[in-house]
Amino acid sequence: MTIAQVAQRAGVSTATVSRAFNAPQLLARSTLERVRASARALGFVPNASARTLRTQRSRILGVVLPTLRNPVFAECLEGIAARARDAGYAIVPLFTDYTATRERDAIAHLLARDVDGVILTVASAARSTSLARLRAASLPYVLAYNRHPAQPCVSVDGEAACAQATARLITLGHRRIAMVSGTLAASDRARQRHRGYAGAMATAGIDHAELIEVPFLEDATQALASRLARGDRPTALLCSNDLLALRSLRAAMLAGLRVPAELSVVGFDGIALGDALAPRLSTIVQPSDAMGAACVDWLVRALGAGTAPQPSDSISLPCALREGETCAPPPRMARSPHRVRPSSRPSHLVRSPA
Repeated sequence: MTIAQVAQRAGVSTATVSRAFNAPQLLARSTLERVRASARALGFVPNASARTLRTQRSRILGVVLPTLRNPVFAECLEGIAARARDAGYAIVPLFTDYTATRERDAIAHLLARDVDGVILTVASAARSTSLARLRAASLPYVLAYNRHPAQPCVSVDGEAACAQATARLITLGHRRIAMVSGTLAASDRARQRHRGYAGAMATAGIDHAELIEVPFLEDATQALASRLARGDRPTALLCSNDLLALRSLRAAMLAGLRVPAELSVVGFDGIALGDALAPRLSTIVQPSDAMGAACVDWLVRALGAGTAPQPSDSISLPCALREGETCAPPPRMARSPHRVRPSSRPSHLVRSPA
């Protein structure tokens, strides 16, 4: 089966068929689908080796993410894989388990594979040696989730989102609000989210903001249960990710507290599991699949233009606070006849400039 037969069946030129497989972003969606349908019907498969020799490109994108045990990264990978497939690229996904050594090894592996570009999430965009190595190799890359003015990033404004979530808890009457986070030194996303929380507490004139750092997720439940068993416990927890929020719900049960009647819990990510819980998790929802797709689109456009993604073109996607059913007034206000009932609708849309 030849490219000419595919072109004849689709009613296009052979050059258009070539673009469909080598630079699909240059074609209209209807034309691209017509060519692909023709190729499927005829059983035509382009020769990847020949294409690589002709274009001097591997048509492979490297993907470096911390883990798939956190569903937020699995959702991002789904977005990356689907959009890469549409653009005619394969992906090589690698995972770092949040360690600098595995991050460096992943970059070395991708450089050896001669990938065309890389999509990655690093611990700290400001201090990452991996990014310096990619720049030294002139390999285009885009960061997912990280947010830094000197790096090309696709992210959400976690600082603004956490500030609004904290302000919402304060509006409900909470004053003893603690933030639950992994180790701040290990994640720039955690630091940004904590800044939003701390800033909102300061703006409200609340000077006893509390940070509960949990270095290892596996230890979070017992550590939180011990903290919640104390007499000076917080009435609300803002968690830097949904997995910590789920551990917080379990910790509340172990401490004999009802959620949300005696303790409000708010997460960050909007993973599907949180929406299936009873009570439904209140959380800041970020569009992880769309983030992955946007990374691919940007990287492929840059590769087609023979350039590298620039920090000045960084993309900030919207996120929203979904109050769900784990967010309510604190116990002293819950007895009021005018208590505010938690809403299950998304609210407080956070939009950031690109």
